[in-house]
Amino acid sequence: MLTLALLLLAAQVEPPAPVPAPVPAAPVPAAPVPCATNGGLLPGSGLCRTDALTRLPRSEWTAPQGCDVTAQEARLTGGRWLLYAALRCGEKSVRLEVTPQQGGALVLRYAETARNPELMGRKALTIVEGHPAAEHLAVYTLVIAGLPREQAQRCALRTPPAPGYPHDAFVFDLPATESRQSAALDQPCGPYSRSAWPDTYWRLLGGIGIFYQSNGERPEFDPASLTVYKPGS
Repeated sequence: MLTLALLLLAAQVEPPAPVPAPVPAAPVPAAPVPCATNGGLLPGSGLCRTDALTRLPRSEWTAPQGCDVTAQEARLTGGRWLLYAALRCGEKSVRLEVTPQQGGALVLRYAETARNPELMGRKALTIVEGHPAAEHLAVYTLVIAGLPREQAQRCALRTPPAPGYPHDAFVFDLPATESRQSAALDQPCGPYSRSAWPDTYWRLLGGIGIFYQSNGERPEFDPASLTVYKPGS
């Protein structure tokens, strides 16, 4: 009887539910490549090239047929970067680099070119670095060096005396009355002063002064596009 009771009891116990087979984990998607669809990354500033390009002011300078424009950067001090619109022709893009120059100035030179190999190593622009709120002091330190005291006292950064300059341009020049009398005089206040060429001038921005000086060649970057950028600011 006991054996029969045990058999009846066992028949009433439900068998354990089957253990479900483990579901394979979904594959983790690969992390997107930064700026993969946005022109690539500027490693120093951390900006996507296309995004950087939208930050830059532009002039009438345009890329020749068969080429286009990309954003590039050059290292400044204090964690700052100089962004600019550079010529790109096929696999070749212009790259500028900042190098020291005697007298405290910096030179922006062609480290790579897109079309004209003769530009390699040549000076594109002169730069001086200063305080973001007082770039003009760094400019004055450079421009009056070597000038006779009387001449240095008469010359100053002034609004250009004639049209044809960018809206934010300055020229290191004599007072307006003297400047008009010597309009044909080239560089009346030293090598960084007003020239007979209207594309020789200063711009002050983001803690630097930039001296533009015509050399008769078409640049492989947009001179008006230079912009100072500091990540996180």
